[in-house]
Amino acid sequence: MFSLKKFLAPLLSPLSICFELIAFGLLLLLFSRRQKTGKILVALGTTILLLCSYEGISGRILHTLESAYPPLNLAEVQSKEEGGMRTDAIKWIVVLAGGVSGNQSLPIQLQISHHSRVRLMEGIRLHRLLPGTKLILTGGIGFGGPAEATTLSRVAEELGVAKSNMVLEVEARDTKDHPLYVRHLVKEESFILVTSAFHMPRSMKLFLKQGLNPIPAPAGPWKPSKEFWSPRNLFPTASGLRLAELAYHEYMGITWAWIRGQI
Repeated sequence: MFSLKKFLAPLLSPLSICFELIAFGLLLLLFSRRQKTGKILVALGTTILLLCSYEGISGRILHTLESAYPPLNLAEVQSKEEGGMRTDAIKWIVVLAGGVSGNQSLPIQLQISHHSRVRLMEGIRLHRLLPGTKLILTGGIGFGGPAEATTLSRVAEELGVAKSNMVLEVEARDTKDHPLYVRHLVKEESFILVTSAFHMPRSMKLFLKQGLNPIPAPAGPWKPSKEFWSPRNLFPTASGLRLAELAYHEYMGITWAWIRGQI
């Protein structure tokens, strides 16, 4: 199921859908009499591709996810009381892995993806600001090589985090798996949850569904420009398309988790 989902997901991404519409439309135009249908499909695919490529549009769609949880305010966290238990006694900082390159010939810091790097940096920052906490790095094996959590721990070591301050969870292979395995480590204790800002809404829903007590610490948010029609937003860009891909993936993930009763 995991491998099938990883194979089908790229086929259903915005970019793939656009090219599929355009390709099918061209086939109809070239090899059939359904000229009108072919023109509609080509026009539809091209229009969606253009809209997704405008950062002013795709970025604001992604921002609807990122704005769900503000950046973590440690002063507020340390002064709160929840159920009579002060949250300044937090022991755990859970960092969700966001992918690795799989190329073990690269320097270790280059073997983790951009999203993993951003999440890990935020987790280490919070760990240093909260003495006595331990990092739980969660992420299993995808398609070979060491577990994501293992690779993240090696990067953390190079950045000065002691092995004794890290706990590795290497069984989770997908977002839905993280809370299932983390639950056995944190039990009913509150903990700080670190993941990308756009990924936080889905992650929080999954963790809360398992009866856990996460405190969201979103990392690496995309910052929208103040002006919708800024010069940059007048032209389609690859970065705009990437933002559309991220937003689409997350909303599809939330929908799928809701259908399966995971959130």
